[in-house]
Amino acid sequence: MRLDPDSALNHLPQPLVIVTAGDFEKPGRRGGMTAAWVSRVSMSPPLIMVSIAPSRYTLELVRENREFAVNIVGGKLEKAAYGVFGSKTGRGLDKIAESRVKARRGEKTRVPILEDAALTLECRLVKTVEAGDHVLAIGEVVNALKFSDEQPIVFTP
Repeated sequence: MRLDPDSALNHLPQPLVIVTAGDFEKPGRRGGMTAAWVSRVSMSPPLIMVSIAPSRYTLELVRENREFAVNIVGGKLEKAAYGVFGSKTGRGLDKIAESRVKARRGEKTRVPILEDAALTLECRLVKTVEAGDHVLAIGEVVNALKFSDEQPIVFTP
């Protein structure tokens, strides 16, 4: 059976994550967004990428601060991932406060990290690459924190 490329790509498993960026200490300059397009891209150094639409406030914060975190969503964060981080803009809204998630400043970065996540990867931005209608933020993982044994939410066909 032949599939069109869009249909075929929908068969790739996709993790549900919340990408956070900005300075945790500055509620007006911090935020995050729900994402599903994230992948490891290198073992040495440990690099990952997240795909972000150019209009997103989160991308502005990533570029401004040169850091971001990938927070792996399990059951505790699912409501916040779909509700606040997935449906509202961070311009003029502190999503961390609005969502009432348990958060703190990263250990190796200034970004907000979500203690309600199953796992958080703190990253320093290596580069951004335009890719079609999105921008790939490629980051070196500089710290990893496991907060629970919750199973990550992964979309599969």
